[in-house]
Amino acid sequence: MFREDYILRLIKQLADFVARIAGYRQKGEFERAQEEIERARDELLGMPAGLVEVVDTATLVSLLGHPDKLRAAARLFWEEGLVLRARRDPLTASTRFRRAFELYLEARAIDPTEDDTAAILELSRLVPASELDERYRD
Repeated sequence: MFREDYILRLIKQLADFVARIAGYRQKGEFERAQEEIERARDELLGMPAGLVEVVDTATLVSLLGHPDKLRAAARLFWEEGLVLRARRDPLTASTRFRRAFELYLEARAIDPTEDDTAAILELSRLVPASELDERYRD
């Protein structure tokens, strides 16, 4: 019961963060959007700023563990990719989209949902399979 309450709270908080991030992005307030992304990573996932730059997906998976946390992290990477693309930084945006894709693949491997399939399909339009880590190319 406690675990279910935690997951439901995580999902609601993530939705709130994503709505704010998207709002800032649409208004062109990219710095505020990035600040919200960093705050969400820290508050929801316990990921300090800069961690995403120094760990690979496999390490991130082992740190986050639960598939819903993987999905939350994936959604934040996806949103960050959208912000970076809007800021005209396609190279970094591509790395964020790739990380989101890989995290959704990992979450689906642990506990598949229809949402994973939809997210993976959308991200496959942004990230060619050849750009994924070799372990995700099958």
